[in-house]
Amino acid sequence: MEVVYHKTAFKLSELPLTKIHVIDDWCPQELWYNFENKISKSNRWSFDNDVTYKDGVTTEITWAIWLYGRWMKPLNDQSEIADPIIQKLCDDFGVQYDQFEFSGINGQTRGLQGSVHVDAYRKKNISFLWHLNTEWKPEWGGAFRVFKLDTIDQGHRGFSQELIDNWQIAEIEYKPNRVIIMDGRYPHSADAPTDESGYTLRKTMVVRGEVAKLTHDSN
Repeated sequence: MEVVYHKTAFKLSELPLTKIHVIDDWCPQELWYNFENKISKSNRWSFDNDVTYKDGVTTEITWAIWLYGRWMKPLNDQSEIADPIIQKLCDDFGVQYDQFEFSGINGQTRGLQGSVHVDAYRKKNISFLWHLNTEWKPEWGGAFRVFKLDTIDQGHRGFSQELIDNWQIAEIEYKPNRVIIMDGRYPHSADAPTDESGYTLRKTMVVRGEVAKLTHDSN
């Protein structure tokens, strides 16, 4: 799957998505900094964000702030802080969710390696991933990785160099204020920060839904 880099937001033109879109410097600084500050100071962080496969094996536990669940059900009493961000993502890229699934913040410190997983099972889904940190150095790592569509079906779990060497189709650097838009059926994972990061928390906001439509699409 091709990775396409954009300098500005644009209206999506096809579903299901056939490319991975990457948009840098997406959010206006004031809105971004205010939101990141609220997230960083939140007391809603929990160490219970796991990846558990159909066979019951759990391979990942990281930090999280749960914002919205299916059908935009609030998952904590501060969920509404995400409303302007979710609305801007949908407006900027011309998306409406008919079946909203989840929004939250994923948090990783060094040693908390992400495991390969999927976000969706239906074709007309959209996953947004927004790199929330306002500061990040290249030596801190934290790459986002995408794998072949059948990676998990072929029995692969967790994360390994073999997975990268034989199944990876895209590697996208972590950069502040970068948005990734992808078909959530593709397995993916996020690298933990390196030891050089100290105790920096790698933060990504996730907004996803199983059924999306394009607001400018007559279909």
